[in-house]
Amino acid sequence: MKPDATSITKTSLDVLAAIARFRHQKRLGRVWLIGDRRVTTKTIERLEQQDLVREVAFGGSPALILTDEAKTFLAGKQ
Repeated sequence: MKPDATSITKTSLDVLAAIARFRHQKRLGRVWLIGDRRVTTKTIERLEQQDLVREVAFGGSPALILTDEAKTFLAGKQ
């Protein structure tokens, strides 16, 4: 599903910007710590459904990466 201006909430946009900005990410149960922010896994799941974020493992640790669609979306917003 391609993101458009009506499908992205302010919270989701803030989370995408935090993922792009901060390298330190850690999953703790139902919460992701992204930099100094706490983000619920439900928010991350919604972003995954919109094909904006993918969860991958680096050295056994889960991490979030932005897809190309999210990068172009963020570039257009700034």
